[in-house]
Amino acid sequence: MKIQPVRGTHDIYGEDLLLYRFIETTISKLAQVYDYNEIITPIFESTDLFKKPLGEHSEIVLKEMYSFKDRNDSSLTLRPEYTTPMIRASISNNLLNKLPVKLFGFGPMFRRERPQKGRFRQFNQINIEILGTDDSCADAEIIILANEFLEKIISKKEFKLSINSLGDKNTIFEYKKNLTNYFEKYKNDLSDDSKSKIYINPLRILDSKNKRDIDLSNNSPKIEKLYTTSAKQKFEEVQILLSKSNINFEINKNLVRGLDYYCHTVFEFKSEKLGSQDTIIGGGRYDGLMKMLGGPDIPGVGWASGVERLMMLSKKIEKKPVLAHVIILDEKFKSYGFYLINELRKNNIKTTFDYKYNLKKSLKNANSNNTKFVLIVGEEEFNNKSYSIKNLSDGSQKELSLKKVVELLLT
Repeated sequence: MKIQPVRGTHDIYGEDLLLYRFIETTISKLAQVYDYNEIITPIFESTDLFKKPLGEHSEIVLKEMYSFKDRNDSSLTLRPEYTTPMIRASISNNLLNKLPVKLFGFGPMFRRERPQKGRFRQFNQINIEILGTDDSCADAEIIILANEFLEKIISKKEFKLSINSLGDKNTIFEYKKNLTNYFEKYKNDLSDDSKSKIYINPLRILDSKNKRDIDLSNNSPKIEKLYTTSAKQKFEEVQILLSKSNINFEINKNLVRGLDYYCHTVFEFKSEKLGSQDTIIGGGRYDGLMKMLGGPDIPGVGWASGVERLMMLSKKIEKKPVLAHVIILDEKFKSYGFYLINELRKNNIKTTFDYKYNLKKSLKNANSNNTKFVLIVGEEEFNNKSYSIKNLSDGSQKELSLKKVVELLLT
């Protein structure tokens, strides 16, 4: 029986793995520049960690989480997102003694969604979080970091930034009531999925991709009419800071994000090249989430990005060719040739050996792999305590000592 990968999962190898590593390295270096500390949390947590923060009636909790009973009958869940585990880790490990805390995470998440372009049931995600400050500079900083990150891996022309403010918790509470009253009038015109959200969380209707829902949402009440003076000022500050930093953005009054813990600043970077699932980075402020998870009542702001979607947009990474291919002409010179291979690798020279003892076949392999040099080990080289090195670009060949071979390959 041929066993296939589980639906919604995928293997990463070859050029895709080069892209994956490129993205990982790029965000890791940038996080260090911005003074974020990396953290790695377990891939499964207590189910309670996700239920309330994500919304007990949310799609993620009701339909998408991979939850299971442990042997002691406790409920565990493969993490569907990274913000709450990072906050839990900050509380568990007493990382909140000196604020703000700036964290960076990279790793696999799990959601039982319908697999589609750029969306998998096991996917990789980048998270950037600042805990312990409500300063608008923190909101602007993480957006600027996200913008710089995207510019390093894809073209500026391929993404756009939208921002909005949800105001404080009281604003959101009042806004939800206004939306419920509005959508009640058009209940029969909404999609079946949105009808179920009118009383549970009408904000989610604004996030619908259904054309009928979008048309109704465009005429729905707008949240800015409910802003407090401080919420309005905070949003204006964020806009000024972004403009002063030459960050292009548009205000999208229907932007709400997909999780229940957001307030104040929310934002999304989108690309038209990904179809309907066009968000590549999304995030915002989540003041109150820390307290909900049993920690101190301190604010937070952050963003997340799906690595697989970034890979679809990222520039192609060329695999570096093997610099040296060692060809051992006869097995009786195996030990002498193997010593050469190990010495080259100790000097960080990318070296390969195809375990064949045939000049013609090995040369063919070297040429097909765009190898620059072949090193030939035969009777003459063994007797002379030397190695023959051939440049496949110009066909030149010379016999050199090991020291000279290393010097040539390192130049």
